[in-house]
Amino acid sequence: MRFGDLHGLTALPVDHVERRFRNEEIITVLPARASGGQYSLLVATPPKAAVVIGETEESEHWMTYWAPWESVRILDDLAEDDMYGLTLSIGRLTFDAQLFGSDGQRALREFVTAVQARQAASAGAWPGQL
Repeated sequence: MRFGDLHGLTALPVDHVERRFRNEEIITVLPARASGGQYSLLVATPPKAAVVIGETEESEHWMTYWAPWESVRILDDLAEDDMYGLTLSIGRLTFDAQLFGSDGQRALREFVTAVQARQAASAGAWPGQL
């Protein structure tokens, strides 16, 4: 899986990602671009959000940054013609996802729903339960 090939896809090769996250349930995956221009995948898992950033566009190597759901902020959403977008921050990093068509709209909606559900679940949990 090369990260440059993932930009804008609404049907991702999630099975490749799931193999790398063997012990985690994957809720949804969203291709995005970091503010520095790196192609990334935002992976929603029940306990935390994962940011997967490719070494380079052509590399099949990546690093994973785990972030608590409380650090995920939806900054802006966009709907223009047949293009849908989402800007969000995770910690100090900013990401933009731009996807086309109804599949893109659904992918963005799934990610937003996952963020909201996980944040609500985290807010309702007793300390030490997460």
